[in-house]
Amino acid sequence: MGRKNELLCSKCRKRVSYKIFKRPVKVKIKDMELEYEEYYGICDNCKSELFVPGVTDQNEERIEELYRKRKNLITISEIKKILNKYNIEKRPLSKLLGMGELTITRYMDGQLPSKKYSDYLYEILNDEQKMKSIVKKNHTIVSNKTIYKVNDAIKKCEEEKKCETIAEKIALYIIDSNRGITNLFLQKILYYIKAIGKLLVEYPIITDECEAWRFGPVFPNIYEKYKNFGKQEIILDLPVDYAKNLLTKEEKQVTDFVLNTFGIYNIWFLKDLTHMEKPWLSARNGIDEEAASNNPIDDNLIDDYFEKINKKYNLKNAEGIDQYIHDMREKMSRSANC
Repeated sequence: MGRKNELLCSKCRKRVSYKIFKRPVKVKIKDMELEYEEYYGICDNCKSELFVPGVTDQNEERIEELYRKRKNLITISEIKKILNKYNIEKRPLSKLLGMGELTITRYMDGQLPSKKYSDYLYEILNDEQKMKSIVKKNHTIVSNKTIYKVNDAIKKCEEEKKCETIAEKIALYIIDSNRGITNLFLQKILYYIKAIGKLLVEYPIITDECEAWRFGPVFPNIYEKYKNFGKQEIILDLPVDYAKNLLTKEEKQVTDFVLNTFGIYNIWFLKDLTHMEKPWLSARNGIDEEAASNNPIDDNLIDDYFEKINKKYNLKNAEGIDQYIHDMREKMSRSANC
């Protein structure tokens, strides 16, 4: 790992630079033997192990997390997720849940929750509707300011999960794929699902209209939904398998196919690729590439273009898409050299 600031080495008797390493370690905690990766510091000068402030605490936190997971008890990091999800402090959360005022604080300081309380906390972590009912029942126990903040957080969670169209459902599935999805990248993947979905399953997967924006095709309603993330990764607090269960087998098949073909390229290449394709170019109708526009991209034009490309490359398999992208990349290179 990287070089850190200097520390006092007891053997060298002077301040030295050092590096942090990790090693597998077995430790017995209560009734359980655990194996985890322990971090430790090594002096760059004499190569002896030295005490690094904070590292011991981090190791203890890792042991604590691992023990709780093995016991199926909520972890400290998961309790932190609850606090962040509902924008609430430890004491108000304890009171709102009908626990002692310091209960959440104690859990975060290392006290193990009972299985009953752990399951209760997992429930509100994964289901904001449960939290909503708790707030409605216990709203007089905490301040109005706390209730306002929690209700606002619940509303935000509900908005993130709201799906009125297939495109919104597929967008959640893509965001939940652990690929570091940004809004701009999301738009391009949705576009190629719309473009080649019909070739794969013989009916349009996404029927929402997209527009020819400056950086390529965009679905305005999806863009607006996640625009607050800006250029950063879209991170949503979704329950396990929530997004997966929104889609049919065919919708997952097409989405996974596009993610594993077009989705392996970076966003700026995908932007350039759409700028070379007829649907985006025709919708722009001569507008400068850097100019703003919200002209719709005609669905029939998308179908016609990709049907022709499919006849040449066979876009129903990854090899065909690879060849299409290879040829388009070559075309980009020739254009850049002209």
